[in-house]
Amino acid sequence: MRKTINTLSAAVVAAGMGTAASAAVVDLIGDKDCFGTGGACAEGSALPGWGVVTQGVGDPAFTDIHTFSGGTTSWTHSFGAGAYTGGTLSIRTAGIADIAGPYDVLVDGVSVGMMPFDGFGHILVETFTFAVDASLLADGMAMVSFDSSSGDSWAIDYSELTADMSAIPVPASLPLLGGALLFGGWVARRRRKG
Repeated sequence: MRKTINTLSAAVVAAGMGTAASAAVVDLIGDKDCFGTGGACAEGSALPGWGVVTQGVGDPAFTDIHTFSGGTTSWTHSFGAGAYTGGTLSIRTAGIADIAGPYDVLVDGVSVGMMPFDGFGHILVETFTFAVDASLLADGMAMVSFDSSSGDSWAIDYSELTADMSAIPVPASLPLLGGALLFGGWVARRRRKG
């Protein structure tokens, strides 16, 4: 009996010492439809020509469209203010920075990385993933932008921002509550015997 109570008490205390799993908030702009083809694109694969890139009615203006004019491309992720610990930005592209580049990717005006010049000159599917500092996520808005060169033909399938939140600590009273329940059970059992 005593061994059982000690084992249960230790289990309750150990369970109360951890933290809950951290959560992530994901904001997807565009859709993962292989540039409007309705299929799936393997990383590094070539699209069967620019004619297959098809923008649907509900697609954001910068996705699923063949672009070759230079200038600034920008969009804003909106995901709610919070205590974020950092995040990642993933942009699925085809053909970008093939004949020009590198292109500096900015979040709220701060560089998070580059889309390097690769010199391929054809339509390869590539996903660029960048780490995003927590200070850029706290307000729940992240404006993403980059400047491209005229003549570099490319398309964006989607942009996905994942903002990681702090782990939620288990309340300190949980082990005390567990201990009180065990003690109450022990007292009730002794009363029945005695």
